[in-house]
Amino acid sequence: VKFFCAIVGVAGSAFEVDIDDAESVSALKKAIKAENPATITCDAKDLQLSLAKTADGAWLLSNDPDVVAMRSGAVSEKVQNLLNEQIDPAEEIADVFVPAPQKKQIHVLVV
Repeated sequence: VKFFCAIVGVAGSAFEVDIDDAESVSALKKAIKAENPATITCDAKDLQLSLAKTADGAWLLSNDPDVVAMRSGAVSEKVQNLLNEQIDPAEEIADVFVPAPQKKQIHVLVV
């Protein structure tokens, strides 16, 4: 599965990670760290991941004003609220990322 991730508060930080949906969220943290070794200086286990889903269960679209603002490093109240709920690292990716991620969406917010 391909996920688009964004490092919250870091301008221009959207990137893609490809990982098997049978893997754990902990493995996703390792893949995110491996994709961004210069930007992410903490251990993978210390990353905080949140789903980029609105209250109605829809993924944030890449052209959503809040996502566009993130490209310059801004963090809107909407995005800040999404960070309040972190993904359990023991969960399996297939169980957490429902509905399945599609193109032109942001799926994971990284702190």
